[in-house]
Amino acid sequence: MADSSSSGASIDSINSMIGASNSSRVSGLASGMDIDSIVAKLMTAESQPLVQMQQNLQLTEWQRDDYRSMNTLLSNLQTTTQKLKLQGPFLAKTATSSDLSKVTATGGANSGNVSYTLSDVTLATAAHNQSSDSIVTDKTKFDSSAYLSTQSETIGELTNPIEFSIKTYTDGQATTHDFSYDPSTTSLDKIMSDITSSNIGVNAFYDAATGKISMTRTATGDNHPDLKDAGGKVTQHNSEIEFSGDFLTTTLNMDSKQEQDGTDANFTLNGLKTSRHSNTFTVSGVTFNLQSSFTNAVSVNINTDVDSVYKTITDFVDQYNDTIKQVNDKISEKRNRSYAPLTDAQKSSMKDSDITNWTDKAKSGMLANDSILSSALSQLRTNLYSPVSGTSNSKMDQLAEIGITTSNNYLDHGKLVIDEDKLKAAISTNPQAVMELFTKTGDTTSEQGIMQRLNTTLKNTMDRIEDKAGNTSMTYTQYSMGKSIDDMNDRIDAFKLRLQDIQARYYNQFDAMEAAINQANSQAGYLQQFMGQQV
Repeated sequence: MADSSSSGASIDSINSMIGASNSSRVSGLASGMDIDSIVAKLMTAESQPLVQMQQNLQLTEWQRDDYRSMNTLLSNLQTTTQKLKLQGPFLAKTATSSDLSKVTATGGANSGNVSYTLSDVTLATAAHNQSSDSIVTDKTKFDSSAYLSTQSETIGELTNPIEFSIKTYTDGQATTHDFSYDPSTTSLDKIMSDITSSNIGVNAFYDAATGKISMTRTATGDNHPDLKDAGGKVTQHNSEIEFSGDFLTTTLNMDSKQEQDGTDANFTLNGLKTSRHSNTFTVSGVTFNLQSSFTNAVSVNINTDVDSVYKTITDFVDQYNDTIKQVNDKISEKRNRSYAPLTDAQKSSMKDSDITNWTDKAKSGMLANDSILSSALSQLRTNLYSPVSGTSNSKMDQLAEIGITTSNNYLDHGKLVIDEDKLKAAISTNPQAVMELFTKTGDTTSEQGIMQRLNTTLKNTMDRIEDKAGNTSMTYTQYSMGKSIDDMNDRIDAFKLRLQDIQARYYNQFDAMEAAINQANSQAGYLQQFMGQQV
């Protein structure tokens, strides 16, 4: 076992510990004594209170860091409880289709366990347009047809600036984008790319095989804004993609009147004939994706996703069990008071592995029997085991009633154990009751679901720990242990100054002794010389 004192320390290590310089050293030539060694031994004794203060400071900092690690652990669990306070994870749905090549679906948390039948389905299409003729038939428009398939060639023979606009409509709302280019520095590929990436919702490209431009709306459905008279009769049919500018209408041969209009998806849902702009739509929390047009009925069934809800609960239980194990391990850890924090002098004479082993023992038990953590564990167990009042099913108002109980082994310290069959049966038969058990809100603790209770207990515990041990962004004055650490540092700094004065006094005394010996030696030499002359 390493000695907790600084016995055998050199004057350099003493100076390092007390923050002193080496300017006061005495040679000891007159006395023949090793003054530095003598002062080092004297200062070793004088510095013992400083060593004790530094060790106490280190122990306090270790305890603070252990508190903070516990807060991180509890914070991770609290993050989970906050997510699981919401109903969604406990109401996950699975959707099954009798023909996935025709219809797929996704059930939302509020969709309920329902069945749908779709028939007489016609898919929605997008409006599209294309050049009325090849844009390379007139060689005066472009330098050659070769550049049209590359990004490097420019539109060389167009001398006027390229300027045009495209307007699109979505549910009657217009969006317009203006384009402008220098023909000597741009390419057709660049123009098509800019149209596609703009906000007008159009995919544009040039097809080298036909020499034509194609433009297609990204949104499906019938979105063209027809003008109607008072009787509802269409008086003017407007296109969904409108062009302006000679470059589009003349150079690229685009004509809005040649547009193929988009069409809505038409279908019969549970006997009701209806339509949508898109092939993806949501009804009562269920999102349908039409994959193809068809006539005969396809069924879609929405049911509780038992496996998903089960995994949500088991993942939480695993995290809870891991958390309370780590907390219990910490407060049950034995304090090794025989192993004090090592001084720098002690470390200098030890191997790295020995330093690590010693420090691990010295750091153990910093939170042994801690009242804050012990109280939190007790309250968490109460939160879990107490019934939740006011639920829709009084026979499922406790964890044990859905298959979650406490381990019979007292060494597990309240570990939760899951009966898989019983829990899955509860989720399958009454998902609403399972959801309420975990997520119910209320003004009193007895009315609150398990997650709200746990969240409150965890927050209160974390607040207490933070008041005591702070966090990395706090100053010493913002938490109680920080104030103690700050006070210890002040006392250590003051004691170091005192030790510096003591060391200086010792050196001054030895310096005076050396001067006296030098004077005595000088006088003795003079007398010896005088006596020799008399003889």
